[in-house]
Amino acid sequence: MRKLKLKTLTLSVLMALSLQLNAADMNIYSDGESELTQNYIQTTMDQYFHPVKKGVKPQFRPVNGWVRESFTVDKVPTEKYTQNIYNNNRVLLQCHGGGYILGLNDNYRKFALLQANALKADTVYTFDYRHAPKDLYPSALEDAVSVYKKILADGVTPENIIIAGDSAGGNLALVLSLKLKEMGIPQPRGLVLLSPWTAMNTLPSHKDNSTKDKVLGDNTPLNAEIGKISYANGIKPEDPRLSPLYADLKGLPPMLIQTGSYELLYSDSVMLKEALDKANVYSELKVYKGMPHDFPLVLPELPQTKESFSDFSEFADNIFSK
Repeated sequence: MRKLKLKTLTLSVLMALSLQLNAADMNIYSDGESELTQNYIQTTMDQYFHPVKKGVKPQFRPVNGWVRESFTVDKVPTEKYTQNIYNNNRVLLQCHGGGYILGLNDNYRKFALLQANALKADTVYTFDYRHAPKDLYPSALEDAVSVYKKILADGVTPENIIIAGDSAGGNLALVLSLKLKEMGIPQPRGLVLLSPWTAMNTLPSHKDNSTKDKVLGDNTPLNAEIGKISYANGIKPEDPRLSPLYADLKGLPPMLIQTGSYELLYSDSVMLKEALDKANVYSELKVYKGMPHDFPLVLPELPQTKESFSDFSEFADNIFSK
């Protein structure tokens, strides 16, 4: 990773400042494109990608009333989380990201519960789908279909389900919805796609934002996967099976698409919105200025993340009211 260059603040001063900030103080980063905010993001991501090892990391345990149940669905490791707060039957199905090369981890578990509270859901399902390099397309999709069918078998009505996916998980959520349409299985109430990877061929922002995106851009761990596509199994990148941007999107459920203006996959979101409009599918596109890829996951403290969860809640309330 390239060395961090701070023009207005030294690294030590910036780190000391960030440690002292409370939620209100984070508003100094409300301008996502400012040098201050971009320096903060760079510092945070350097620490994220190169953490200082401090003993054994504690295992994730659900808190605040959440109860976890672990089981397998057609050999797919699956986790179900429940709480008793909202009592409205809403269910979240999380499709985690990671370029189709990473498995489910504690960051995604925590994120799923945060998204569930934004949804006002008392039930969450997440699953550790098969991924490259060992398992290639369509293994992850098959696992997603199995888990979705399990949720329906549990007695959940599809109208109460929101499928949320980020990055490659956004791709998986979309291709799952397309597969459900093909199989004649009822669609969920809606999809929430954060920084979705909708096209595996090269789009404009894959080049234009390569130096701006401090999460997925140049010299970041997952950047090479955008061009390599280990999961593809010999299928051409522009094939709709891998790139749902080019699929027939008619008949899909309402969608919320969230992206950062500095993110590598910015075009994936903008072009998906355009394709959904042409297919007469209701969708909302939210663009957060200066934000990188998957920012609510890796930068939970920023005001833009708070805004993104508020937008999630508003979208959910809107589609559940219809």
